[in-house]
Amino acid sequence: MNSSQHPPRVARKTAPARRRPALIAALVGGVCLVLAACGGGGGGATATSPTTPLGLVKLTVSDSFGAPVAGAQVQGPRETGSTDAQGVALVLLNAPDSNATVALSSTSFADQTVAINSRDGMVNAVAVTLQRKTSAAGGSLASRGGDLPMLSADGRQLTFDVEVVVVAGDAKPVEGLTPGDFQLRACTPAAGQAQASCLRGGPGAADLAYAPLSAAPVALQAIAGLPASDYAAGLLLDQSGSIRQSDPSGARLFSTKAFLAGMGANDAALLAAFAGGPGALLPTAPMTVYGPLRSKAAAGAYFPTLDSFTGLIGGNTPLYDSLDSLRQRMLGDSLPAGSKPTALVVFSDGADTSCAGTEACRSRRARSIAAARQDQVRIFTIGLSSGVDVAAMAELAHQTGGAFLYADTAEQLLPLYGSVGRLLSLSLPTYRLRWTVQAAAGSTFRTGTTLLGRVQVSAAGSSFDLPFVVGIP
Repeated sequence: MNSSQHPPRVARKTAPARRRPALIAALVGGVCLVLAACGGGGGGATATSPTTPLGLVKLTVSDSFGAPVAGAQVQGPRETGSTDAQGVALVLLNAPDSNATVALSSTSFADQTVAINSRDGMVNAVAVTLQRKTSAAGGSLASRGGDLPMLSADGRQLTFDVEVVVVAGDAKPVEGLTPGDFQLRACTPAAGQAQASCLRGGPGAADLAYAPLSAAPVALQAIAGLPASDYAAGLLLDQSGSIRQSDPSGARLFSTKAFLAGMGANDAALLAAFAGGPGALLPTAPMTVYGPLRSKAAAGAYFPTLDSFTGLIGGNTPLYDSLDSLRQRMLGDSLPAGSKPTALVVFSDGADTSCAGTEACRSRRARSIAAARQDQVRIFTIGLSSGVDVAAMAELAHQTGGAFLYADTAEQLLPLYGSVGRLLSLSLPTYRLRWTVQAAAGSTFRTGTTLLGRVQVSAAGSSFDLPFVVGIP
């Protein structure tokens, strides 16, 4: 799904009606709404006389699923501007019969240069497809083997296994990694934060610093994936107000389309979005459930719905209530679940805002986990941005047999969504890694608390952090 696999498509067509130079000149005033520098407002360009014959090209910019790319920067021969909400920009050329080059750039998309032209005073229409940037990413699972984690007799050292998945920008698993490609970071509690950053637990549990005895894992085991199988998945997308900042380019929507388009012939999905409070804009708050997708051929029918999510951002994050509601809908008559592995795939950029306080949220989360385990529904969480509550998202996944996938940037979302289908049946290869960490001098690890960790992964030409959690027995 990356740009190297899909070369840019540029389609040109000429508007059926011929636009003579006088008419083009009359459109110059309208062009100023799209391109800056008309009349001195865009960095020193000279205002153009309405009577000066000019060339004009209508540029329409979209992604590979045909959704408009709004706000893309357009550098033309005369002005710099951006595309409107429909992905359209009007580009002025120096003359009615001339050629030019336009440079396009947009957040989370690969830069592109396009050759355009205007002939005999006609308005040319040029369609451009921008390709999403992608980069390597990964996720963590609860380790599926061994007797770890284990505390030392004095409580100062903790030995544990963590299982991770690593995918390249094309969503294919990265295999052949060595211990040197994984480095466990030491952790020091951050001052002034409401949530503990290294060790989290119940009331009175103190956060504490720790460091690995060895940054590289002392053991690494490559685990082959299981045979692929059909699945039924509920897709739950966070539409709360913070999404405007964490995902301004709509990468989560594009990635969801890619997931749906990549479903197997016998897979099924149910799409839902959630947001609550007075600012919520969903048709039905706190959660709107859309029709089930029972065949891959119908995936495109979901795309207009996903596109509409761009204008439905607002409100807070009722995560656990929404998880429970969608799980119940899935186990009803919405999907042919039961005989297939059933999972919830949850995208969010933050913590639940409906439960009051850390302990109340922890208790509420435990109830959601217990209900999912009883119904044999695994939860896969996808977190975007540094604002994610790593402990909450990882616990939901690890304690239900799912995976916590983490994207620090929007570029990592597409490969993560691309790997979810294989993760749902655990058919993606993983790595089991082992470390021993030691608590700071004078401190001991406390039974019943949760260690929060970060592994720096070097893979597929990039380096990224992969967060995880370990429950201390």
